[in-house]
Amino acid sequence: MRGARPGIILLVTGFGAFPGARTNPTAVIARRLADSRRLARLDVTVEARVFPVVFERVGADLQRALAESKPDAILHLGLAARRGTISVETRAINRLGPLRVDAARKRPGEGVVEPGGPSFRAASWPAARIRAAIASTGVPARVSINAGDYLCNQLLYLTLALTGKPAGFLHVPRPGAGARRGTPSRPTLAELTQAAETALLLLAREARRLRS
Repeated sequence: MRGARPGIILLVTGFGAFPGARTNPTAVIARRLADSRRLARLDVTVEARVFPVVFERVGADLQRALAESKPDAILHLGLAARRGTISVETRAINRLGPLRVDAARKRPGEGVVEPGGPSFRAASWPAARIRAAIASTGVPARVSINAGDYLCNQLLYLTLALTGKPAGFLHVPRPGAGARRGTPSRPTLAELTQAAETALLLLAREARRLRS
């Protein structure tokens, strides 16, 4: 049983495999963050969850994770294999791509996340500061207004509807193997994990500020 409530609890989520991605690095990153000694020394507990890429399960999986962890802030991670840098998402739109297929080989029932919901919801985290902090680690990052029309966008939209806690989404590129002579390299899995940890440090700071 958990004793006295830790200083800060952060919920971190990743996704499993989906069509076009037999493995998903965000699952590994989320689990590594749960074992971060740096965060533990700062009295930050990371609750990691890995969600299956299934449209009809996202809402229930999210609600369960929020109820179990009772987080002070939330960081979602998703794979954007075609992007070369980390994307710090600033909003989620009320749209799902009608032709997108999930890991169960099913399409979304409707073309929207929430019928009658607002056209978009703004991420509730300091996106510009998080981008700058990630970039300071040497990993390229940019602020993005397009979380796509797949489960990543769906998850962020629902999170912003369900909680007023600081919450955001990082899209990460497919990890590279490291520097290669004469060619630009993608960030390695270790570098992506460090970047996500940096984002968590700022989220923890923001959560503490809101508590005071």
